[in-house]
Amino acid sequence: MSDRTYVDDLTFEAYLSEVRELYPRLHALLDPRRIEAGTIEAYTQEMDSLSWEFEDKDVGGRGVAWARAQDNLDNRRVGMTGLMKYFSPSYREMPGPEFQILDVLGGSGAIARFLSTLEQPTPTVFTADRSKAMISACRAKKLPYIRQAASRSLLRDGVLDGVLIAYGAQLLDPQSRRLAAQEAYRTLKPGHRLVLHAFEAGQGVANFFDEVVHPYSRTGHPHRHFTRGELQDLFAQAGFRDFRFFDMSDPIMLRGQTPEDAKRNAIMHMYSGYDLVKLATSQREIEEALEPLIVKTLSPIAVSREQDHYIAEIARTTLIAVGVKSQ
Repeated sequence: MSDRTYVDDLTFEAYLSEVRELYPRLHALLDPRRIEAGTIEAYTQEMDSLSWEFEDKDVGGRGVAWARAQDNLDNRRVGMTGLMKYFSPSYREMPGPEFQILDVLGGSGAIARFLSTLEQPTPTVFTADRSKAMISACRAKKLPYIRQAASRSLLRDGVLDGVLIAYGAQLLDPQSRRLAAQEAYRTLKPGHRLVLHAFEAGQGVANFFDEVVHPYSRTGHPHRHFTRGELQDLFAQAGFRDFRFFDMSDPIMLRGQTPEDAKRNAIMHMYSGYDLVKLATSQREIEEALEPLIVKTLSPIAVSREQDHYIAEIARTTLIAVGVKSQ
């Protein structure tokens, strides 16, 4: 088994021992053929070489900034709740705890953590990501985790009730997109769904990435956004049927004690989360520079009162593609 560090100070063998003890449902999904000795060393080395964008800033990444921004657990609560409902037959209900979903680009476990705060039964979400920093943050939150690439899953065939590719699908290159769809198909149970959340090319969220994140973030964002035609081809080539598109409301929402505080918190959340270090040199300059860009690409920041506080909302519409694995 590999001696290379897999996550934190754990080798892959130590990771297996930890997951066997803490998360036996996840451990049961692992495919012995895909984790055999001699394969994990090269696999981990490849992930290490490719994951820089969401590692720490000492290697030029913005992973820690993104993970820290997600400490506000419900800033995307509308979208994260909506995503879970696309796995139900009616597209309107959230599956229960026995329903096992792999969050393929789960980062620091934001979706799994958010679901744990809801006062209702929620599906079991296993967080995956190839970034060591992201998965380390997920592990620290005591969530079931696996470090793996979207294009190469370590799970068995036909074991998942759902596969989610969200909040980062645009980061995958064309080949990885094809492989990720194929891996989703392979690991899903027959009759179950892949839900892919995308920023549609030419629309508001994609424009925000192209016009704001790319020129001003620490890492840039030189990634191509999805078109509907590409998504339809991607799902069809992987073997999915009953393909559907949905436009989903996916706002960013932040609280504050005053309207001004809420609005400022929303602006600074966007600044910090996307690590827009090239935008300005002071907080006052950040707000003055970033708000017009948010308004131009996304929407004006709306503020409303909720009980004893205020909520600032940046409206966003995202594209959801859903496909069903053949029986």
